[in-house]
Amino acid sequence: MKKNGKIIFLLYFLAFIFLGWSIFTFAYQYLAALGHFSDVLKAFEEKRLLSALYLSLTSSFATVILGVIFGIPVAYLFAMKEFKGKTVIETLSVEVPQTFPPIAEGMIYLLMLGPTSFFHVNLAFTFTALVIAKIYVSVPFIISFGSAKFREIKNTGMDLTARSLGASSFQVFRMIFLPLALKNILAGTTLCWSRAMGELGGSLIFAGVIAYKTEIIPTLIAKEAQTMTIAALAATILVTTASTLALVTFKTITKK
Repeated sequence: MKKNGKIIFLLYFLAFIFLGWSIFTFAYQYLAALGHFSDVLKAFEEKRLLSALYLSLTSSFATVILGVIFGIPVAYLFAMKEFKGKTVIETLSVEVPQTFPPIAEGMIYLLMLGPTSFFHVNLAFTFTALVIAKIYVSVPFIISFGSAKFREIKNTGMDLTARSLGASSFQVFRMIFLPLALKNILAGTTLCWSRAMGELGGSLIFAGVIAYKTEIIPTLIAKEAQTMTIAALAATILVTTASTLALVTFKTITKK
């Protein structure tokens, strides 16, 4: 019994070390700002920073809207249909984008939709490029959360019961699957937005860092961090705080 107690204590001890390090890492940005508080506040008023924030927000919300439009149907397809090659397709469209090197994603889009595009379509260094880069790595969260819940609902057999009572496939989707999966879809949507706000690699390569045109908060940080400017610290605080508040707010609402 004593041995088991020591093992449990060790597990908790290791857990607290990791949790402490994670929280300290997040909080250190605020500690670093204490000595430059007035300068950080002034940086929040800079037109370039505000422009980067505007582009970050608008491109992220555009990503979420497109993510809901396309992500929910994909999630429903993966949950309801069995077809040849489904495992490979699902892996390539959900798991791979979440672990894909963003720099590589940006390079692929630059080749595919850039100045040398085989399709003769040049979208590089535009606002559209920002959205495209964010979609690839962000929308899989909506698909992942949605398909998991859709599968769970399907396994209960409620859809079969509804169909036996005369409901059409669309009525089943609208009145059973969507309402019951709404919480999960919202969770995926929130993570989609947060991931889009923090996307760097793809945007950096495909959209570039053009002030007032394609420069978003992460790319501004990457550029300004080279000289450790106050703008980089202010932008860091801005994007991390916004994402954290969004996630905490969502969790609070769903718990209620």
